[in-house]
Amino acid sequence: MAGLVLHTAPASEPITLAEAKSYLRVDSSGDDALITSLISTSRKLCEEHTQRALMTQTYQLFLDALEDVEDSLWEGMRTAPYINYYKNYIELPMPPAVSISHIKTYDDSDTATTFSSDNYYVDNARQPARVVLRTGETFPTALRVANAIEVQYVTGYTSASAVPEPIKFAIYQVLTYLYEHRGDMYEGKTSLPATATRLLAPYVVYSGMGSSKLMSLG
Repeated sequence: MAGLVLHTAPASEPITLAEAKSYLRVDSSGDDALITSLISTSRKLCEEHTQRALMTQTYQLFLDALEDVEDSLWEGMRTAPYINYYKNYIELPMPPAVSISHIKTYDDSDTATTFSSDNYYVDNARQPARVVLRTGETFPTALRVANAIEVQYVTGYTSASAVPEPIKFAIYQVLTYLYEHRGDMYEGKTSLPATATRLLAPYVVYSGMGSSKLMSLG
């Protein structure tokens, strides 16, 4: 895909400073600023690992054309040669998607045109969610060669209480490691602590067959 840009960061974190200090068994306030920073960092690391938005935030997805959307993992075999065909949907990275703010298209003069919400619906029955064109609808043609389509959408769990408990405990695990091993690497590696990885495993979102995540599974 052409690009995914964080437009508005989360206004809160899945765990509070008080909860983090309780888990770390820290009674003083001397490290409050550090722990607050580590909470955000731990959440971001877990988001990167799972490819999920863990708190409400807004993204902008820029596509060169509808053909460059990454498909989810294809189950089964394809017997025909690959054909780059026109798709009628856009998959939204970093689930769980909440709502679409707008879809805009850009022509060669960089003029933006808002695509009517009557032309599509949001398929939230699957994750990642999809923006699907309604029957008979198509995107405008004669668009610019790069970043021709912009989808701005709100995604993420809507409150800390909505974040699955295993994800929260994974954040605690990462936070604890970062706090107690400042400047160190976990067992000589740059990966997440093993317990956090196992807790997050059911929530990892895999991309298309050519993704680096899938290649790393081999």
